[in-house]
Amino acid sequence: MKKTAIVTGANTGLGFAAAKGLVDRDYHVVLACRNREKGRAAQKELGPNALFRKLDITSFSSIEFFLHEIKNNYDGIDLLYNNAGIMYVPYKTTEEGFESTIATNYLGAFYSTLELLELMKYREDSRIVQVSSIAMYLARDVRLEGLHEEKDYNPWTWYNYSNLYRTMFAFELDDKLKNHHTKVVVAHPGITKSRLRKRRKRNLTTMGFDLIATNIKTGVAPVLEASTNLNIKGKEVFGPGVIHQYGKPRIYRGNKIAYDKEERKKLWNYSVDLTGKDYK
Repeated sequence: MKKTAIVTGANTGLGFAAAKGLVDRDYHVVLACRNREKGRAAQKELGPNALFRKLDITSFSSIEFFLHEIKNNYDGIDLLYNNAGIMYVPYKTTEEGFESTIATNYLGAFYSTLELLELMKYREDSRIVQVSSIAMYLARDVRLEGLHEEKDYNPWTWYNYSNLYRTMFAFELDDKLKNHHTKVVVAHPGITKSRLRKRRKRNLTTMGFDLIATNIKTGVAPVLEASTNLNIKGKEVFGPGVIHQYGKPRIYRGNKIAYDKEERKKLWNYSVDLTGKDYK
């Protein structure tokens, strides 16, 4: 039987490459994208095994509409790849009042993932792959106070936080699902030549990143390994095999904070308070 996958942010870059890799492996792939025109173009390019569904991961109302469509049309999901994200953007808040980097990269995935679990946790070999970044290793603490205020906002620091929180969420959720079939893992692409990276402001630091950036094929390999390898154990971090940047994928240890159960619990409870969603 054909497996079903959902890929968020699937119309371009790493998300599109992941969707294509899954279609090539005979998955039916739901392309969950904010931009209708680009989403439909991606569906057309990928062919009959791909289907566009509109999703703005920053908007709880958009997430709810997307969830309604999925629950009414699918009796099970085998793979959820939480890929949608932004990086290094000026301060901005969502319609719910959350800072946009944290909302896009983390809170939206927290909200939608918990609501999709009923379609996943009884499916054999199902898994959730949470995208992260090597930026997670730069986060030195778990900051929750003032996270959505402009006063201390720094786009680089908040991007680091968002990727640490993605990883902490994946690890905590995997623990909560230990009595079910679903495994939760993390995959990061290294620094890739993606459109997401091309959209941020140019400076000496970003120009240096561009010099060492790898291609999308290398970046997507850890994602596809995490998505399709039947021997994953959960709470694993997949990345390019040579210094997180080049070569075939392998498993790494995440930021040490992500293994702190008390810190994970604090983040989880904070996220429940903001989203109104919790593991059932």
